[in-house]
Amino acid sequence: MSVDADSRARTQKRKKSRKADPGQLGLFDEAEVRPVESAPPPLPPPPKIAQPQVARPTINIRPRPTAAVKPARIVRVDDLPEYPVELVAIVDRSIAELPADVAWLTYRDVGKRFGVSRATIARRLKDGLVPGVRIHDGCVLGDGSVRRFDRTQLRWLLLAVRFSGWRG
Repeated sequence: MSVDADSRARTQKRKKSRKADPGQLGLFDEAEVRPVESAPPPLPPPPKIAQPQVARPTINIRPRPTAAVKPARIVRVDDLPEYPVELVAIVDRSIAELPADVAWLTYRDVGKRFGVSRATIARRLKDGLVPGVRIHDGCVLGDGSVRRFDRTQLRWLLLAVRFSGWRG
């Protein structure tokens, strides 16, 4: 390309750009303030109509008698049913196989080691078949953020689970 060709290309680019419209530039300039032609007078407010005063009946509110709240029931070993001796021996053997350092078991641990689902454990707790569980109005109360079972609770839980399918 020659020098003349470069200068022509530059001028052609400049020719393509548009010039600013003077009408558009004045859009945001202050406009002349023209007096507003006479507007119709505002309407007068509507007349107030007198409403007849109706006496409201008074409501006699009596506080409801509060029923005494029952305290939560704690399941004790004395409340639990008796199980067959053979079943107790089987459950005791399976608990004895646990490592000595395992003191507390969560739902996951019980499921992994004994094959009992969380739903089954929840049903047995609700039925009141595990000692040390607090029950209030048929609902099992929480035992901290994570429920953990000790060996005694695990024993009674396994007895309750195994007994449902026990045929001696």
